[in-house]
Amino acid sequence: MSMKESFISVFKNWKNFSGRACRSEYWFFVLSISLIAFVLAIVETLLGVFNEEIGYGPISFLFQIITIIPSISVTSRRLQDRGISGWWQLSYILIIPIFVIFILLMLPAKEDENKWGRNPLLES
Repeated sequence: MSMKESFISVFKNWKNFSGRACRSEYWFFVLSISLIAFVLAIVETLLGVFNEEIGYGPISFLFQIITIIPSISVTSRRLQDRGISGWWQLSYILIIPIFVIFILLMLPAKEDENKWGRNPLLES
């Protein structure tokens, strides 16, 4: 899956918290929103609307609002691809589990099929 395909796929499935997402879909989406956020920060700095105290400007804030639900959705599906409930994202409240979730997001799918469906890489 390419970066463009993953970005489109995540926004098409923004309200789908069930199912599975392969590593490439998740990580290409993370990369694409990071690059967009970086470019927006540069544009806001050039326009003079970047607020250094809070670390973002109005355009970046709007972008974050637009991408929050799709990001949570694709992270849930990625965790489910590993065989772990997407509800584990609630552990972001604590510091240590953030690193555990980060590592789990990097690992390959655990099974060909689990209770959230068939491995997306095996579907034709």
